[in-house]
Amino acid sequence: MTRSQALVLQGGDHEFANVTVDLKLLQSREVLVRLKATGLCHTDIAIQQGKIPVPFPVVVGHEGAGIVEQIGSDVKSVQVGDHVLLSYSYCGKCHTCQQRRPFACEQMLSRNFGCARPDGSCPMLWLGKETHGCFFGQSSFANPALVQEASCIPVDKSLPLELLAPLGCGIQTGAGAIFNVVKPLEKNVRSLVIFGIGGVGIASLMAAKYLSSKASGILDVIIAADHYLKTIAQICGGSGVDAVIDCTGSVQVINDMIVALAPCGTAVTVGAPPATARMSIEVFPFINACKTYRGTHAGDGVAKTFLPFLAKLHQQGDFPIDVLQKQYKASDINIAVKDMREGKVVKPVLIWD
Repeated sequence: MTRSQALVLQGGDHEFANVTVDLKLLQSREVLVRLKATGLCHTDIAIQQGKIPVPFPVVVGHEGAGIVEQIGSDVKSVQVGDHVLLSYSYCGKCHTCQQRRPFACEQMLSRNFGCARPDGSCPMLWLGKETHGCFFGQSSFANPALVQEASCIPVDKSLPLELLAPLGCGIQTGAGAIFNVVKPLEKNVRSLVIFGIGGVGIASLMAAKYLSSKASGILDVIIAADHYLKTIAQICGGSGVDAVIDCTGSVQVINDMIVALAPCGTAVTVGAPPATARMSIEVFPFINACKTYRGTHAGDGVAKTFLPFLAKLHQQGDFPIDVLQKQYKASDINIAVKDMREGKVVKPVLIWD
């Protein structure tokens, strides 16, 4: 077994406990990663608050970045010494994975929220007791982390891992909603509304701004605030908006954004509403206006190619993710959580010793 510093949740509404756990031996498709940094995401906080049901005790974290220390016997995509970003896990064998859509893997829920290895076992022990992990295939609130091979994305060793860690989920999701789903240049999108300007929403905004700069200002971006339906109508001349991205998960916002769509417009939900939430639409005008409503996981990003693309954009000065971040010691995670919930920071990044 391998000793690991871990930030453990003992139950809903508990603070994270900074403890030592024992990682079990690597399975054949697993990788041991010595972390440099881990981004803190609202999904981690939702687990802490009990809004997403998982078994406890558990180690979460799903925006890791580090260096490969060991690999399992069947691992082929990374080698010891590789620098990697960590993202979602997937099976690689189902129909959607074979269609190069791993973000919609048929095992997406079990492999990312099941908090167990693919064989159902726990990946670690705490005080001699089975402890759940493998969250998003990584549980990167433990260092070193036991990671599924599918979650590892090799990147250039010259890139700053501490800066790029958050690409694995929130930033990928927001940017991907623009690049991979809305596709404003390909679909001749003239106007875009973004609801919710946290880390995900700002990533959407930065991606839209980048594409707008490539299209001679063809795209108007609206950041929705109070009285947003009236504001959208005024800006769009009453015809509606071509594309909407909701990063709030609010059912009211989801219902309203569909109403606000122009004919042939597209609305995309990125933020996660409560598990039992239901939306309602007037079907007849929805059909006659040829509107589209859809969800996206990870911004429809194929992480192994999309994360290096985003990293390159940042290197070029076109995707300034550094302005979103504030670094904390990993042991100060509860301070980072408090600051994030109070809106003092957009994207906390935990730095490991």
